[in-house]
Amino acid sequence: MNFFDSRGYVLLRSVRVAGARVHVHWLALALGGVVLGIWIRQPFHAAEAVACYFGLILLHEVGHAAMARRLGYAAPDIYLGFMHGFCMYDHPDTLRDGALIAWGGVLAQMAVALPLLALDQIPGFSALPFVGIVVVAFGYFSVLIAAVNLVPMRGCDGAKAWRLLPLLLADLRAGAKAKKATRDLMRRLK
Repeated sequence: MNFFDSRGYVLLRSVRVAGARVHVHWLALALGGVVLGIWIRQPFHAAEAVACYFGLILLHEVGHAAMARRLGYAAPDIYLGFMHGFCMYDHPDTLRDGALIAWGGVLAQMAVALPLLALDQIPGFSALPFVGIVVVAFGYFSVLIAAVNLVPMRGCDGAKAWRLLPLLLADLRAGAKAKKATRDLMRRLK
């Protein structure tokens, strides 16, 4: 039995998140082990840092999976790599659906980051035990990752996500045109 697949990922057999199987790359597991080793004298902080590392990547990919499922597509697998993740989902039927799924990761991160950043403004909040690392990872660092992910270049969600803007503008124009046609018709009927 081979523990890792041909690309270096191991399936966490008993773990499903948002209905998706979770696969972790051996380099990510190694980094988790290194962090645990470095902070061996503070095992709770080490475990928290490792959980934040994996949780941050997982949160983003769960956002893609949740959006894909909301739009009616299957999202069977999530892959957690050393510096990034990947959510497998059915090929979207429309450009709009593809763009919305791309936004799903960023929206999930912001849904967690913004409340944490707001709470961080309360004096002493980050000083609470185990809160500081969570606020930095899921608050500040999550916003940074979301911003980098929205860069419109291949390999980033921004390559697909920003395609939604022209579609929304076309919808607004069509809606305004329909509203004007309705007003004109109503005037003629009077």
